[in-house]
Amino acid sequence: MGPVPESAEASEPGTHALVPGFVPGPGNGSAAGATDRTTRAPGVLEVLRRLDSGPRGLTEAQAEERVVRFGVNTLPPRCEASWPRLFVRSLRDPFTAVLLCLGLVSAAVASWGAACVILLLVAVSCVLRASGEHRADRSMAALRGLVATTATVLRRADEGEAPVAREVPVEEVVPGDVIRLGPGDLVPADVRLLRANGLTVHQAALTGESLPVAKAAVDTTGAAHGGVFGRPQMCFQGSSVVSGSGTAIVVATGRRTRFAAAHGGLGAQRESSAFDRSVHGISWILIRFMLLTPPLVLMANAALRGRGLETLPFAVAVAVGLTPEMLPVIVTTCLARGASLLARAHGVIVKRLPALHDLGAVDVLCLDKTGTLTKDRPAVDRALGPDGEDDPEVLRWAAVNAWWTLQLADLPTPDALDEAILDAADEGDLMAYDGTAAIPFDPVRRLATAVVRTPGRLGTHTLVVKGAVEAVLVRCAVAEDERERLLALAAHQADAGLRVLAVATAERPARVRDYTPADERGLTFQGFVTVRDALAPTAADALRVLAERGVTVKILTGDHPETAARACRDLGVPVASDGVLTADRVDGLSDTELAHAAARTAVFARCTPEHKARIAAALRSGGHTVGFLGDGVNDLPALRAADIGIAPATPWPSPVRPLTSCSPRRTSPRSTMPSRRDATPAATSPRTCASRCPRTSAT
Repeated sequence: MGPVPESAEASEPGTHALVPGFVPGPGNGSAAGATDRTTRAPGVLEVLRRLDSGPRGLTEAQAEERVVRFGVNTLPPRCEASWPRLFVRSLRDPFTAVLLCLGLVSAAVASWGAACVILLLVAVSCVLRASGEHRADRSMAALRGLVATTATVLRRADEGEAPVAREVPVEEVVPGDVIRLGPGDLVPADVRLLRANGLTVHQAALTGESLPVAKAAVDTTGAAHGGVFGRPQMCFQGSSVVSGSGTAIVVATGRRTRFAAAHGGLGAQRESSAFDRSVHGISWILIRFMLLTPPLVLMANAALRGRGLETLPFAVAVAVGLTPEMLPVIVTTCLARGASLLARAHGVIVKRLPALHDLGAVDVLCLDKTGTLTKDRPAVDRALGPDGEDDPEVLRWAAVNAWWTLQLADLPTPDALDEAILDAADEGDLMAYDGTAAIPFDPVRRLATAVVRTPGRLGTHTLVVKGAVEAVLVRCAVAEDERERLLALAAHQADAGLRVLAVATAERPARVRDYTPADERGLTFQGFVTVRDALAPTAADALRVLAERGVTVKILTGDHPETAARACRDLGVPVASDGVLTADRVDGLSDTELAHAAARTAVFARCTPEHKARIAAALRSGGHTVGFLGDGVNDLPALRAADIGIAPATPWPSPVRPLTSCSPRRTSPRSTMPSRRDATPAATSPRTCASRCPRTSAT
């Protein structure tokens, strides 16, 4: 076996070193890059040559050698802190450091009782915090251990042997492996398609786009719409197959995938949170009083009674008296109790105990629309005839197309749009037709065709065509001015935030020979089916509860402005005509201008991950405590930029979310708001701390 060019050792993490033309987008290798600097996607033969592989896959010996050379197909392992390290980290808390200094001073002046009490309280506080965080780390490790995925790869025992499809753990997939993809499969690595049959993948975790994306084994030139994730011949780790099937060759694994690049770019030091800022503020106030009081006591005693250093123990005692020694224990106990309540009642894992305070202090919550306010699937909005009025016949023909395409084209499951159409249709209408043939959806044609026998029409077949508006209209027998009017009608629906499908039919003499795309001509236009994002059933109620609790909600999405505005209106959130700020306008604002604009804007559209992170940072700079609720890799920069990041448990681990829900259904802010606000105000209010710790009365 010849060497693989541009080996992994010579490449930076997150780059596709083995295949030219696939480089990280902007943002230090982040998977979030919205644009792609490449101008040409390499062809299949070039990819195979550079990977020193072929359509028949690798031999077992080659695969073993590449595992050794490139490493296992996992994200870089996280260095989980041990319990002793967590304990030592707890000592870095400013208030704990103040108490330690007082304890040492007390010991230095032979006040052993005070020193022992202070050191005992410090130890209890650190043990509670370290134990809570260690328990959260173990829970996260247990969640990751529940995910055991495999991939179907073609492997050969030897060079002359025929390839055999076998299941291997995802960790054993290597560059050059040929894999098979089917419905429900997680894409195990970054791959280049060799063949595809009606393949659609769900990339919401990477891009935030709720609808599946069609993929095809085609060669393209120029920049892809939607950046590198828009390339039809590429599938990426972190996505999943919705429908169809495909064969692909692995081009990047482990730390070289774009999924890993998104994690790798998050190693910078995290900014101080609301809890950190409040603790630092209180600590510095106490330090100033402690530094000021002993000298004043010494000088007063020297002036009034002529005593000097004899009063040093008394001065130290005064300084100790100004310090609420019980405060760290009370705060840590309350936070630990709140974390325990969230874990038991709502399945929420708090990875850092101070994050619970941050959650309790949130006054601005940023939400990614897809997967939070809306489900990861669409729903039919209306069925319109050519005149723009409601027409149930259009929905019936669309459902006939979806049903018989699914039945006759050997598709194991319908895609998301077809599933939405079938959910909205009357089942009795489907059973009235007898399907005879189907041409499945093709991302190049952008059409799907079903051929059925119409009841009462002997010797006649009806072609039912459904797909993109432009692709359907060009095959219809309509005048040019009528075509322009229909295109304008479709554009009007799209501007309202809806996705639009066109439906057309044609009658043909019954025949035995196969139907081909050439038969999709001279169609009769039937109308449009408009589709919207299906709203999450608890979203409207959750937004109402948040408003009642004084939390302002901001919607940050990569969708079209009208799509985002429509979802908000459907949820009962008023959005002004100029109340949506798009990414291009964000780019034109300075940080100060953005902070002012973000405070008065409710919806941000066409946002890349960098935009989301910048908006969250701008809100923080305006004095707000900002939370971000998101569930995709594209949300990672914003999850880190916010004071508190909240995300559901997913098959792919996240290194930045301090709060993780064990169940995606339990990620609603409504379920966590009561518990965290019960746990945190009593622990963090200076007035309450003063009443519980009499020695703080001086402050």
